[in-house]
Amino acid sequence: KCDRERVSEVCLAEFLSYGPQREEGKERKCLLRKTDDGKIVKWDVETNDSLCTLEEAFQKVELSLGFNIELKFDDNVVYRQRHLVHVLQLILQVFFLTNGGTEIYNDTRRNSLEQAINVCLEGGFQGIVSEIKGVFKNPGAVPKIKDSNLSLLSYGTLK
Repeated sequence: KCDRERVSEVCLAEFLSYGPQREEGKERKCLLRKTDDGKIVKWDVETNDSLCTLEEAFQKVELSLGFNIELKFDDNVVYRQRHLVHVLQLILQVFFLTNGGTEIYNDTRRNSLEQAINVCLEGGFQGIVSEIKGVFKNPGAVPKIKDSNLSLLSYGTLK
Protein backbone atom coordinates (compact mmCIF):
# COMPACT_ATOMS: atom_id res chain seq x y z
CA LYS A 1 0.00 0.00 0.00
CA CYS A 2 1.33 3.47 -0.88
CA ASP A 3 0.49 6.41 1.35
CA ARG A 4 0.03 9.86 -0.20
CA GLU A 5 1.94 12.59 1.61
CA ARG A 6 3.74 15.75 0.61
CA VAL A 7 7.51 15.65 1.06
CA SER A 8 7.39 18.96 2.94
CA GLU A 9 5.19 17.32 5.62
CA VAL A 10 7.41 14.27 6.23
CA CYS A 11 10.08 14.06 8.96
CA LEU A 12 13.63 12.96 8.00
CA ALA A 13 13.28 9.37 9.28
CA GLU A 14 10.09 8.88 7.30
CA PHE A 15 11.57 10.51 4.18
CA LEU A 16 14.50 8.09 4.28
CA SER A 17 12.07 5.13 4.53
CA TYR A 18 10.85 5.70 0.95
CA GLY A 19 12.33 3.67 -1.90
CA PRO A 20 15.16 1.14 -1.63
CA GLN A 21 16.58 0.77 1.88
CA ARG A 22 20.21 0.48 2.96
CA GLU A 23 19.43 -2.16 5.57
CA GLU A 24 18.28 -5.59 4.44
CA GLY A 25 14.66 -6.34 5.35
CA LYS A 26 13.82 -2.80 6.46
CA GLU A 27 10.30 -1.65 5.51
CA ARG A 28 10.25 0.20 2.20
CA LYS A 29 7.57 2.80 1.45
CA CYS A 30 6.39 3.36 -2.09
CA LEU A 31 7.59 6.46 -3.98
CA LEU A 32 4.89 8.29 -5.94
CA ARG A 33 4.94 11.10 -8.45
CA LYS A 34 2.38 13.34 -10.11
CA THR A 35 2.15 13.24 -13.90
CA ASP A 36 1.58 16.33 -16.06
CA ASP A 37 -2.11 15.48 -16.27
CA GLY A 38 -2.41 15.30 -12.46
CA LYS A 39 -2.48 11.52 -11.99
CA ILE A 40 -0.60 9.98 -9.07
CA VAL A 41 1.50 7.01 -10.21
CA LYS A 42 4.19 4.79 -8.70
CA TRP A 43 7.71 6.14 -9.21
CA ASP A 44 9.32 3.55 -11.46
CA VAL A 45 12.88 3.74 -12.77
CA GLU A 46 15.41 1.18 -14.03
CA THR A 47 17.90 1.76 -11.22
CA ASN A 48 17.15 3.25 -7.85
CA ASP A 49 19.29 3.89 -4.81
CA SER A 50 18.32 4.75 -1.29
CA LEU A 51 17.51 8.37 -0.52
CA CYS A 52 20.09 10.46 1.28
CA THR A 53 20.39 13.79 3.01
CA LEU A 54 22.09 16.77 1.40
CA GLU A 55 24.86 16.44 4.00
CA GLU A 56 25.51 12.83 2.91
CA ALA A 57 25.57 13.87 -0.74
CA PHE A 58 28.23 16.51 -0.04
CA GLN A 59 30.29 14.04 1.99
CA LYS A 60 30.07 11.06 -0.37
CA VAL A 61 30.24 12.56 -3.86
CA GLU A 62 33.75 12.53 -5.30
CA LEU A 63 35.36 15.96 -5.06
CA SER A 64 36.10 15.95 -8.81
CA LEU A 65 32.38 15.70 -9.62
CA GLY A 66 29.85 18.48 -9.67
CA PHE A 67 26.13 18.12 -9.20
CA ASN A 68 23.03 20.24 -9.31
CA ILE A 69 20.62 20.66 -6.46
CA GLU A 70 17.07 21.65 -7.26
CA LEU A 71 14.96 23.08 -4.47
CA LYS A 72 11.25 22.59 -4.99
CA PHE A 73 8.91 25.19 -3.57
CA ASP A 74 5.20 24.62 -3.08
CA ASP A 75 3.31 25.97 -6.12
CA ASN A 76 0.40 26.96 -3.89
CA VAL A 77 2.41 29.14 -1.52
CA VAL A 78 3.57 32.71 -2.11
CA TYR A 79 6.80 32.97 -0.11
CA ARG A 80 7.86 36.25 1.44
CA GLN A 81 10.70 37.76 -0.61
CA ARG A 82 12.97 37.96 2.43
CA HIS A 83 12.44 34.26 3.23
CA LEU A 84 12.91 33.21 -0.40
CA VAL A 85 16.15 35.17 -0.77
CA HIS A 86 17.49 33.93 2.58
CA VAL A 87 16.89 30.27 1.72
CA LEU A 88 18.32 30.57 -1.78
CA GLN A 89 21.40 32.58 -0.79
CA LEU A 90 22.55 29.66 1.34
CA ILE A 91 23.49 27.96 -1.93
CA LEU A 92 26.54 28.99 -3.95
CA GLN A 93 25.00 29.51 -7.40
CA VAL A 94 21.28 30.10 -7.54
CA PHE A 95 19.14 30.11 -10.66
CA PHE A 96 15.49 31.15 -10.50
CA LEU A 97 13.08 28.69 -12.14
CA THR A 98 10.16 30.04 -14.17
CA ASN A 99 7.88 28.84 -16.92
CA GLY A 100 8.18 32.31 -18.44
CA GLY A 101 4.44 32.88 -18.41
CA THR A 102 3.41 29.59 -20.06
CA GLU A 103 1.57 28.66 -16.82
CA ILE A 104 0.12 30.95 -14.19
CA TYR A 105 1.13 30.54 -10.53
CA ASN A 106 -0.16 32.13 -7.34
CA ASP A 107 3.34 33.53 -6.84
CA THR A 108 3.43 36.18 -9.59
CA ARG A 109 7.25 36.21 -9.56
CA ARG A 110 7.12 32.91 -11.46
CA ASN A 111 4.77 34.20 -14.17
CA SER A 112 7.15 36.11 -16.43
CA LEU A 113 10.77 36.52 -17.42
CA GLU A 114 10.66 40.17 -16.31
CA GLN A 115 9.63 39.12 -12.80
CA ALA A 116 12.37 36.46 -12.81
CA ILE A 117 14.94 39.15 -13.71
CA ASN A 118 13.76 41.26 -10.76
CA VAL A 119 13.99 38.32 -8.35
CA CYS A 120 17.51 37.51 -9.56
CA LEU A 121 18.74 41.09 -9.29
CA GLU A 122 17.20 41.61 -5.83
CA GLY A 123 18.49 38.29 -4.54
CA GLY A 124 21.93 38.31 -6.15
CA PHE A 125 21.19 35.11 -8.10
CA GLN A 126 23.25 33.81 -11.04
CA GLY A 127 20.43 33.59 -13.57
CA ILE A 128 17.17 32.14 -14.79
CA VAL A 129 16.03 28.68 -15.85
CA SER A 130 12.96 28.99 -18.08
CA GLU A 131 10.69 26.76 -20.09
CA ILE A 132 11.77 27.42 -23.70
CA LYS A 133 8.26 28.38 -24.82
CA GLY A 134 8.38 31.25 -22.33
CA VAL A 135 11.61 32.50 -23.94
CA PHE A 136 10.15 32.33 -27.46
CA LYS A 137 6.95 33.97 -26.21
CA ASN A 138 8.98 36.94 -24.98
CA PRO A 139 12.27 37.21 -26.94
CA GLY A 140 12.66 40.85 -25.88
CA ALA A 141 13.51 39.65 -22.37
CA VAL A 142 16.69 37.92 -23.60
CA PRO A 143 18.71 41.16 -24.10
CA LYS A 144 17.43 42.41 -20.70
CA ILE A 145 18.71 39.21 -19.09
CA LYS A 146 22.07 39.58 -20.85
CA ASP A 147 22.33 43.30 -19.95
CA SER A 148 21.66 42.36 -16.32
CA ASN A 149 24.67 39.99 -16.39
CA LEU A 150 22.42 37.01 -15.71
CA SER A 151 22.69 33.56 -17.26
CA LEU A 152 19.72 32.06 -19.07
CA LEU A 153 19.17 28.31 -19.23
CA SER A 154 16.14 26.69 -20.84
CA TYR A 155 14.34 23.35 -20.85
CA GLY A 156 11.40 21.81 -22.64
CA THR A 157 10.36 21.06 -26.19
CA LEU A 158 8.71 23.06 -28.93
CA LYS A 159 5.89 20.55 -29.48
